[in-house]
Amino acid sequence: MGNRVSYGYVERTHGLKGRMILKLFVFGPAVPLTEGTVLFAGDRILTVTRSRKRDNERVTVDCSEVWKKAQAAELTGESVEVDIDQVLKTGFPLPVYGFAEFTIVSRGEIFPVVEVEYNNSNPQLIVQGNGRKFPVPLTLALTGQVDSAERIIRVDLPEGLEEI
Repeated sequence: MGNRVSYGYVERTHGLKGRMILKLFVFGPAVPLTEGTVLFAGDRILTVTRSRKRDNERVTVDCSEVWKKAQAAELTGESVEVDIDQVLKTGFPLPVYGFAEFTIVSRGEIFPVVEVEYNNSNPQLIVQGNGRKFPVPLTLALTGQVDSAERIIRVDLPEGLEEI
């Protein structure tokens, strides 16, 4: 597997057969995971057999390794990671924490992303500027060119953003 990224957490169980509701940390509305997507919950590997969208922040999943409510209940609250290559597909929302080690290049200046602050309406990339950190809205960053292989975003940030 390649690079893992935080994708959400097991919010609760549903039904008797181990169905789980995942709260996702993504940019954009939640999308069902494709059959065969591998999730990592702690030291457990979970293979999605079925998924459906519950709302804009959640999906319901069945996994081949979980078939009882008690098994799913053990995972409640557990962070879920995914191999970034499995979800960087057309039509899938971007995992917000996948931008944690990117660098923003703007007008010849380099701003490493040092932290990601997730919220469902306006995720922020916290970048290191000249001696201080400042937020860059993910919506603004994504107006530029994103090179996921090099982990660089090239965008013209508005002047004065560092002072906000």
